[in-house]
Amino acid sequence: MSRRGPGSSIDDRIGAVTARVARTVSRRAALRRVVVGGTTGLAALALGASPAQAATCDCGPTRRCSNCPGVGCPPGHHLCKGSFSSNCFNYQGYRCEWPSGSWIACMNLGKGLGYKVCYDCIGSSGCRDWCTCLSECICCHCASPADIKAEQRKLAHIAPQ
Repeated sequence: MSRRGPGSSIDDRIGAVTARVARTVSRRAALRRVVVGGTTGLAALALGASPAQAATCDCGPTRRCSNCPGVGCPPGHHLCKGSFSSNCFNYQGYRCEWPSGSWIACMNLGKGLGYKVCYDCIGSSGCRDWCTCLSECICCHCASPADIKAEQRKLAHIAPQ
């Protein structure tokens, strides 16, 4: 028999949503989040700030695309889907390595449930000039399971292909 306190059903629902999100993120991205998140949290405590205030979002060393939308790639671009053995290298020497073409850049933004996504994008000039976009904060206003569901519905209409 388990004890359930007030709010445990909300915790269960948030846990279920978090588990679904975690399954879609690669192991490498998850490890990066743990290391960066832990470091950010320690730095924030040392400075007297909250981890959400100290978090920075970075898509890595690749060049940024121009005209990035709030979510996804710029017009005329498509996701640069690849693998660790992909032969799609940009002029900086970086390959398209993410199978989905995107990854989580940072989490715990806004009210604690917000996050940003990085998108590797190929334009009409092909692999040589692929670039990266950083999304707007997704679910930064989310404070409940209902908010998360509303954000998911919104994203389903604008999700990149």
